[in-house]
Amino acid sequence: MTPTELSVVILGIVGVAVQLIFAYFPGLKDKYAASAHKGAIALIVVVVVGLAYVSLACTSFAADLGIILACNRQSVFMYLKAIFILATTQQLTYLFTK
Repeated sequence: MTPTELSVVILGIVGVAVQLIFAYFPGLKDKYAASAHKGAIALIVVVVVGLAYVSLACTSFAADLGIILACNRQSVFMYLKAIFILATTQQLTYLFTK
């Protein structure tokens, strides 16, 4: 498995985990279910996790996790890709747990 494929797998797992936390964690489950802004909440979480992913690439832990991403303008495209992967897996998990 290449580092890029590993990054995609990690992002997919994080997207599924975030939605499962919203669906099954006792305190968040009720608040999330009662919210009229589920999509906005999910998007905010995805953006924050995507920013954390790109920020992690600027640390020494990135090499340990197999994240190959430079801290420059090209990282913006990786950030957009990360948001897409996270949002896709999160929404698919939402549909399956609904």
